[in-house]
This record gives sequence, C-alpha cells and structure tokens, in this order.
Amino acid sequence: MKLLRIASIALVVIMAVTAIGPAAAPAVQAADPTEEYVFVAYVTSIPFWTDPVAGFMAACEALGVKGTFTGPVEFDAAAQARTVEELIAKKPAGIVIFPADPDALSEPLKKAMEAGIPVICANSDVKDTSARYGYVGINNFEGGKLGGKMVVDLLTKKNGAPKGTVGIMTMPGVTVHEDRKNGYLAALKEFPDIKVADIVNDKADPSVGVTVASALMQAHPDLDLIIGTDATSGASAARAVTEANKKGKVMIMAMDRDEDLLDYIADGTVSASLAQRNYLEEWLGVHYLYWLNHGSLKALPDWKAANAPQIPPNTDTGAMIITKDNVDQFRHAKK
Repeated sequence: MKLLRIASIALVVIMAVTAIGPAAAPAVQAADPTEEYVFVAYVTSIPFWTDPVAGFMAACEALGVKGTFTGPVEFDAAAQARTVEELIAKKPAGIVIFPADPDALSEPLKKAMEAGIPVICANSDVKDTSARYGYVGINNFEGGKLGGKMVVDLLTKKNGAPKGTVGIMTMPGVTVHEDRKNGYLAALKEFPDIKVADIVNDKADPSVGVTVASALMQAHPDLDLIIGTDATSGASAARAVTEANKKGKVMIMAMDRDEDLLDYIADGTVSASLAQRNYLEEWLGVHYLYWLNHGSLKALPDWKAANAPQIPPNTDTGAMIITKDNVDQFRHAKK
C-alpha cells in the first residue's frame, strides 16, 4: 500500500508539472514578417553555402521573419565590407556574417552595431570582438587537430605505422584556413615519421584545385595523402587523383559536405571529411539576433543598459566526421 501511495503522489506531481510547463515556457511568438535578417557571405556561387543558407532560412521561417542572403561572388573582403556599409543604411533587424577577413570587416561591423544593428559572426570571426555580439561556429584550430588525428590513423592503416608523406591544400592568409592548417601541423608534429612535403594554395577554386593537386603529386611521387582545408579542395584532389590513376595510393582528408565530395567518399576516393555544422551555425545565429531584439531572455531588466547581451559570446558547434560508413546520412534531400 505504501508503494501505491508513493506512486500516486508521483503521478500527481508529474501531472502538475506537465500542466505548468507550457505556461512557464511560452512558445516564441512570430515577429512582424517585414522584420528582416540578412546573411552576408562571400564567394556566394559555390555549393558550400547550401547548408548555411538552408539553416538561416529555416530559422527565419520558424520565427516568422524575412531572411535575405547576399554577398560578393568572388573572394573579396573589400566588396563584402561595402555590402555591410550598404546594409547599414537599410537598417535590417540583424546581420549574420561569415567574414572574409577578420581585420577588414571589423570597422564596418562596428558601424552596424553602433547604428543599432546586432551582428553575429558565423564560421569565421573578426579580430575586434566588439564588432559583434557573438561567434557561432567551429574552433578551426581544434578542427584541424581532429583532422590530424584522422590522418595519423589513415597513414597507420596504410603503412603499418604512423609514417608517410602528406601535402596540404589551403588558402594562405585566410584566418580560418590558417587555423585549420596549423591544427593539422600541430597534430602531425607529434609523429616525426610523417613528413609534410608541401603546402599549396588552391584559392578555394575547383579548377585551380585540380591543377595544384596534380602538381603536388608530380612533385612528390611518394605522396601518401592530401589534406584539404576548404570546401572545394577535397573534390578537386579527388579528380586529380582519379585522372592520375592513383586512387587508393594517394588518400584524401577533406573538408565539408558538398554533394560531389560525398560521391567521392562513397566510392572510396576520399577517405574522410570534417563537416562543420553549418546549418546549425546560421540557425543559431538568427535565433540569437531575434532573442536580443525581442528581449526573449529575461535575466536582466535591460541588457543593453548593463552591456551584458544574454547570448554566449562564443558558441563552438564542433565538427562531424564523414566516412564511407556513414556518408549516406549526410546526403542532401532532393528538391
């Protein structure tokens, strides 16, 4: 009987909490559909943006606000800065930006913030953190270290020990790629029998990538593995490896999850890829901006007066590892 009484009391408590729950955590109310949030990118024509844009637009739709995607079609930090300057005059409700350059974008973003336009940086940050309320994305150095561990495992399986020769395809001078490259180098430094033969610039351009990957293999006939730090390098290296008839001999450690890259992972040309949570980054970015605009988090009477925005200053979204075993789970839905 005592057990029955305890069970009855527990049931009453559960029913009470269930009844209280919705009142304690009301659903977010949709905003004015003319309230506009803008996602500013660069090199906007490449497939990399499929996931970030999808996450951004899904968040805008869920919140009942307008979403706009814009940015230069080339890798042009000055053009991206001009885009931000033009947006300031239009006064959108908020900006999510993937900065092309951490220095060049700091001043225009500070101007946006001073004009009352909240800013979130996604995937790539700015040097001056007063130019944004928060950063959402991968820790690129740690991502490179994670990729480096994968490279060590791949070389160990291929050569029977952590040894071999690798080449790195990257974009020198671009902060996110420098950080990833340095993460790889830090991980590989622990293994003296792994040699980094060369570091080449693929300019995040698929046609350039094929050319530099081919040249890399010609210059280093003993090459065991190619590392790519940007979204285009993995598929570019895969095409070069296929044309050279070196599939299986030269392995590839790639970045991100473009559909053509997934095909190369599925057929074994690319051994693995690090995928950022790009959908999540922009989805969170829009929500953070919306919460700030609408005072959704009631921790303080006035967070602006306190200079204490109620969102995390840094949100590390981490990386996912794609291999032949799980590649089908990363396919994009057919439209």
